[in-house]
Amino acid sequence: MTRAETQTFAMTAVSQPAGVVRAIAVSILAKTKNYWQARTAMRHLSEMSDWQLADIGLTRSDVDMVTLRAPRKLATQALQEIAHERTRMSALHGGATPGA
Repeated sequence: MTRAETQTFAMTAVSQPAGVVRAIAVSILAKTKNYWQARTAMRHLSEMSDWQLADIGLTRSDVDMVTLRAPRKLATQALQEIAHERTRMSALHGGATPGA
């Protein structure tokens, strides 16, 4: 091994653990941030009136059901899908909401 290869190997061996630790720390921070954002969104949705929820295509039971069944991050995605599907169905039926 040449001196340059030895130095490169030594630098890689030293910097790699720091890079792994940094990547893990960034991942943990990102997941924590996402969790708190989703938790805050679910709290805001649960504080809305039934009229406000209906205005965005949701019902109180949608929020309650998804909160109990899905992890926080997936709960907001599930509610978006419910609202989107309800809006799509309403448009197909000429503006009448299904079940109303």
